[in-house]
Amino acid sequence: MNKITLLFTLFILTMPQGYAQDEEFFEAPDYRLIERTVSEPTSSYYYPRLLEKYLNSDATMTPEEGRHLYFGYVFQPDYLPSDTSRYNRLLADVLSSPSISPTDYTQILQYSDALLKEDPFNLRALNARMLVYAQQNDAEAYKAIARKRRIVQDAIVGTGDGMSEKTAFYVIKVAHEYDILPFLGFTFGGEDKILKGNKVNYLSLGKNRFGVERVYFNIKPVFEHVSARGGGKL
Repeated sequence: MNKITLLFTLFILTMPQGYAQDEEFFEAPDYRLIERTVSEPTSSYYYPRLLEKYLNSDATMTPEEGRHLYFGYVFQPDYLPSDTSRYNRLLADVLSSPSISPTDYTQILQYSDALLKEDPFNLRALNARMLVYAQQNDAEAYKAIARKRRIVQDAIVGTGDGMSEKTAFYVIKVAHEYDILPFLGFTFGGEDKILKGNKVNYLSLGKNRFGVERVYFNIKPVFEHVSARGGGKL
C-alpha cells in the first residue's frame, strides 16, 4: 500500500466525526493534584504503575488513568519538553520516500523505538510503528500500539476544543501540538505563535472542512520547565 494512503487511513480510523466539542466535557489538568497523586505509592494513580500499564498496552487502562499518566509525566525525572532527538530526522528521512519497502521496516522500528524511549507519548513514533505493523499484517502489535495512541489522544482532546485561549488543548510538549493535528483532521498552516503574557500558543491551519483558522494549546509545563532552568528554546 502507498505510504501516504496508509497513513491517511490510520488517522481516519480515530478521527472525530465532528470537530467541535461540548465545553461541559472539558477538564483542564489540575497539575498540583496530579503531582500529588502520581507521587503517592498508595494512590491508584501512582506513576510507576501507570507507566507499566501503558508500556504493556494494558487494555484495562481507564481515561482518568491516561490523564494522570500523560500530564503526570511532567513530574518525572525523564521529562524533557524539547524535541531535538536526532532520531526525528532519521525517521523522517525513511518515511519521506514515496513508498515503504520491507527493507525499511527494521529502521522504522529502530528509530521509533529510540524516540519512544525519550518520549513515550511521541505520536509520530507510534504512528510509524502502526504503519509497519499494518504492512506486516501483525494485528496484535498494531492493536497494542493503537491503544497507546488512543490513550495519548484522549488525554489531550479531553482538555478542551482548541478554539480559544480559554478552551485550549493542554499538551506537555510543543511537538505534540503538531502531532495531534492530523487526528483532528487538520494540517499545519505555517504560523506558530506564542501569545504574549500567556502560557498558550496557537498553530494556524491549512484549509479544512470545518473552516477553522487556528488551534490553541496550553503549554504551561513547557514554560515552567524552561523558566526553572534559566530560559531557553521551547
